[in-house]
Amino acid sequence: MSSARSPFAMLKAAFDAVFRQDVALRRGPGGVRVVLQRADGRGEAPPTPEELERRRREAELLAAREDLTRLLDEDHASRATMRHLAVVEHSLGRLGWQALERVPLDVLQRALEQLEQRVSNWSARGLACLRSRMAVAVTERLRREGPPTGEAAAALDSPPEAARKAIDQARARAADVEVTEAADDEDAQALLAAYGSLVDASKPGA
Repeated sequence: MSSARSPFAMLKAAFDAVFRQDVALRRGPGGVRVVLQRADGRGEAPPTPEELERRRREAELLAAREDLTRLLDEDHASRATMRHLAVVEHSLGRLGWQALERVPLDVLQRALEQLEQRVSNWSARGLACLRSRMAVAVTERLRREGPPTGEAAAALDSPPEAARKAIDQARARAADVEVTEAADDEDAQALLAAYGSLVDASKPGA
């Protein structure tokens, strides 16, 4: 008789642990899905509503960031001419959706205007989601905070010297057919760094 520690017994235990599972169908908020279920009927725990909501928000944020970056990358001067929208792009990468509460309200308003002026086809899921969330954030913050002073948006209209140089470089390179990705990135980083304090200085949202 083989002992519990014999090679055969150990192999059988491993087989039971790995392969003795059944396939089952489970209906959840996202529809019907296939899960592996143990022979004793126990399967993996379904995600909680909170987990599903977290995943949805993360997926929407990723799509919004990718679509917005793709939009601004279409024109090498976009981040120079649409500086308010460039600040939102930068802030989404640092703060996630909380950026819509942290970016100064007047900057967010102008960024929404720039987004709506630039985009005519809203079939891109990320851009449509971003537009909707920005519009809701502007409405809610106007209700809570009242009309903004406009000082932050004006600061972007009259950029400091560091940003002005980045803007001039971006405009000059936009006419150059041999623009390099490294140069574009350098301009974008210089421009966004010049305005990072706008977001850092603003108060966190509720």
